[in-house]
Amino acid sequence: MKITQQAVDFILESAKGAYPREFVGLLRARGGIITEVLIIPGSKFEINRSSIFQNMVPIDPSIVGSVHSHPGPPIPSRADLNFFEKGKINIIAGYPYTFESLAAYNADGTPAKLEIVK
Repeated sequence: MKITQQAVDFILESAKGAYPREFVGLLRARGGIITEVLIIPGSKFEINRSSIFQNMVPIDPSIVGSVHSHPGPPIPSRADLNFFEKGKINIIAGYPYTFESLAAYNADGTPAKLEIVK
């Protein structure tokens, strides 16, 4: 999946800012490119978990998946895999929150490739 540099920068800075808590958001794409991260009101950024207040998620077909951070490696947990089923693409930002520590996964939990575009 393609993602803009601006969206990557937002993800990494949000993950760093939330550390040691997990950050969570939803990914919005335009023309097949992830361009925005939506922070849903009522979302919880906690130690070892994060959650989205589902009642506040807009009905928006441009939402293609999710993003959240881990205070360690970007390896999905069982809860992550269950959440992934709701999106086409899901990103985990792992510590130390660099592009190299981002991992993308398809809805079934298989690794996916991220390509940065301008």
